[in-house]
Amino acid sequence: MSRTADYTIQGFIYQFTVTLHVLLQANINDSIVIEGPIEDIDVATPAGIESTQCKYHEEKEKFTLSSIYKPVLLMMDHYFNKSSQKTKYKLFAHFPSEPVNSKRSLTKEELAKILSSQDTSYKTIIESLVHVSDKNTFLSHFEIEFGPSLGDLQKSTIVLLSKEGFSTQDVEDLFYPNALQSIANLSIKHLESERTVTKDSFIDALKAKKKTAISRWTRELSSYQNLLKRRRDQMRDLLSRNQRIRCLVLDSDFVLDFESKIVNFIEDFVKKYNNKIRLHECPIFCIVGDNALINTIWRRLNEKNVIVERGHVAGEFNVKHFLRKPLKEIKDGRSEFKVRICSYANEFELVEKQEQMDDVYVISKRNIFTWEARPDLNIELIETNEIAEIKYLFQLATTI
Repeated sequence: MSRTADYTIQGFIYQFTVTLHVLLQANINDSIVIEGPIEDIDVATPAGIESTQCKYHEEKEKFTLSSIYKPVLLMMDHYFNKSSQKTKYKLFAHFPSEPVNSKRSLTKEELAKILSSQDTSYKTIIESLVHVSDKNTFLSHFEIEFGPSLGDLQKSTIVLLSKEGFSTQDVEDLFYPNALQSIANLSIKHLESERTVTKDSFIDALKAKKKTAISRWTRELSSYQNLLKRRRDQMRDLLSRNQRIRCLVLDSDFVLDFESKIVNFIEDFVKKYNNKIRLHECPIFCIVGDNALINTIWRRLNEKNVIVERGHVAGEFNVKHFLRKPLKEIKDGRSEFKVRICSYANEFELVEKQEQMDDVYVISKRNIFTWEARPDLNIELIETNEIAEIKYLFQLATTI
């Protein structure tokens, strides 16, 4: 990953953690909009709206005025052109050399310098403020607060979560990563009403989540190896049970080195979870990919003597043929086929309607989970694209 990409992801994690921090400190009647119409975090209180934008500048040692031109101009545009002028604006920014929790405002001279910027990318915003006679009135509605480093912010946020009745260990390995993931999920909702929460509603939803989130966001945490181990332990019980009908939905565009590694993964899975001829059920692998890729996987598995059922009859997919029980020779320990493989795009909907699955594991970062949940259906959403980590979670490897 490039340094630029790394800083971008850190910036998002910082924003999500600040959002969580604000949520945990909110009053019972405060309404918090994540990715609000104004800024990253909009808090509606009886006194008005407090809007906060987060900036993480780990790579910049010192604060410079030019580094905040854009957020200040955008806030001014909202204040003068789109609000009732009762909103308070905060820029919550981390610069390594600035004292943590210190605050400052802007001077009239600094504001004039921002408004006289010749950067063409700011031209439209500056022109939208030309009609304002006294731009300095914005200054009493704006402040900068210098925040801690990401690591220190995470520690203080974990302390706040612990005060909500969670054990420290559960906070670090379960509730903090799940809270970040929940905020990330809320931030991409289209409707503002869907992104609006209160402290109590957020905490209640968090308490209901018992599976550690494994995603592009949580993998950036320093505790990620512990999170993987925690999620592995959570998955162990159901994986150890016999006679479970399991389905794995694998996104070929998401998993790294999919073509070169997926066949060995399926082979290892079958050897572990379909080796007891009397007790094990034949697993289903649903591939998000084109037919050429699926056919290649089919052929390579058959070459390894892992016999595949594709459900094709006279060139067409037949769901009843696909889901039929394999013929078995108990004495010799042989089965007609060891694994079922289907296409997510063309065949999975038919399969899902006909088969009463016990466990569905979705390995993708895309929102491809569209079927209705059932009380008796265990659904695992796993957002890691490393085969080594996937094998570790499924007990197919003891280390990563």
